[in-house]
Amino acid sequence: MKNFKTIIEISFSALFVLTAVFALIFFNFERKAFKAETYQKVFESQDFYNRIPTLLAETMILSSSNAEQLPLTMQGMSGQAWEDFFRTLLPPESLKAVGDSVLNSVFSYLNQESDSVTISLQPIKTNMGTDLGTQAVLNLLKTQPACTLEQVTQMTFSLLTSQEIAFCNPPDELVPLLTPVIQIQLQTMALIIPNELTLVSAENTQTDPRQGIQITRILMRFSPLVPLGFLILLTIATASSLQNWLKWWGLSFLATGFVSIFIGIIGAPIIGLILNWLIRRASSALPNIIASYAGELGSALAGSILLPILLQGVAILLFGAGMSTAWFLIRQRNK
Repeated sequence: MKNFKTIIEISFSALFVLTAVFALIFFNFERKAFKAETYQKVFESQDFYNRIPTLLAETMILSSSNAEQLPLTMQGMSGQAWEDFFRTLLPPESLKAVGDSVLNSVFSYLNQESDSVTISLQPIKTNMGTDLGTQAVLNLLKTQPACTLEQVTQMTFSLLTSQEIAFCNPPDELVPLLTPVIQIQLQTMALIIPNELTLVSAENTQTDPRQGIQITRILMRFSPLVPLGFLILLTIATASSLQNWLKWWGLSFLATGFVSIFIGIIGAPIIGLILNWLIRRASSALPNIIASYAGELGSALAGSILLPILLQGVAILLFGAGMSTAWFLIRQRNK
């Protein structure tokens, strides 16, 4: 009978430790991984904002509706040309504004506060009317083949009529004369371009994964109830004496604290796996800037999640150490 009771105590203790560690991971993950503020810090520390021009270039290439609104000479631009254009047009502070708008929109969508993920183009439209816009177009023209005689003639005619200029690399002496025309065309483009682009829409997805994500989040949020249940069962199993209760609670919390501290120190791959799994489930609901860099984001996000786990592990370890010390003192007194 005594051996059976010991097996029951060991089983409940082991189950408590196992589920408590996973509950710490899931609970802290749910608290941090679904907030735009967390990713804004990650984006800033890992230079993800610098990848915004790539996202914008991909959006312009993939969306035919966006291209149709552009001048004919810009509709056939390559992804690299668009990326270089946006890098010149958007200084770091503008990149951050665009990136933050995407993150806020993503998590508003995932939290079912909106039905689409959008990206604000207002910083782009604002900078088009400045010297940054003019320089971006001039840099773009320099990447093109040299203008033919016919194109130079057409450009000269455009200078007189303010029409659309040819998309080629003009002679240096023609650049100062082209600048006012470029500025007029940029102002026209700024009026045509919408204030925002839709990256993901619930209407365009065959299956909306957000409901499943919300269920997963609820399970993560209430995951601490599972180890609490095993702790109650352990308490019932060890209720025969105060000394026995202190012994098993102390050992259980000590083990949980040690494992949590260990995960808090080297648990980045675990966080990466969880994030990868969630992003695979929600791939149709996320723009490329999130889905394409899931692994990198998981590693970068790990620090903000693992630090609370580490601190909570220390607190649990100290609590277990206190109970184990009390058990040891009572045992010595009884002896």
